[in-house]
Amino acid sequence: MADAYDFLLTLDLRDDLSEDEVAELRWHLGLGPQPERLGIITEFPEIVLDDAGPALDDKGEFKLEDAPYPVLAQQGPAWRIGGAAVSELARREDPRPGWALTTRQALHPDDFDYVDQLLGWLATHADYDSGYARYVGYERFYEDAGITKLLMFKDGEIVREG
Repeated sequence: MADAYDFLLTLDLRDDLSEDEVAELRWHLGLGPQPERLGIITEFPEIVLDDAGPALDDKGEFKLEDAPYPVLAQQGPAWRIGGAAVSELARREDPRPGWALTTRQALHPDDFDYVDQLLGWLATHADYDSGYARYVGYERFYEDAGITKLLMFKDGEIVREG
């Protein structure tokens, strides 16, 4: 048994992204190099491990280091969930300029904090009227036959329902 979730997100974004934001989003999707400066998710604290386990600092607390990683960057055969892990960010001109984003990933629950931060940022740039709910994806535990939670764009946020 594993803790794996099939995660699908399809979202249209407005044409208000800066070049730096597009570069960082492309990195998070596994489509480009890591930018020098991160502005979407700025901190990736991770406990430092040594031969004895978690390392401690001078105060006896867990030593942390910043270890950025792209949160939706899997490509190729999707571990445990079948099919392929993919991400794409495509320029869209019609019906109005913007971006089209699609990603399907096999996520571990430990990834959800960073994915949620990215979803929060994406929601602020989503090209949808916030006055109504709209389906934008799902989460499914890999052993479940059906979808566990729907991802909905609702009231200006991406929320899980189900």
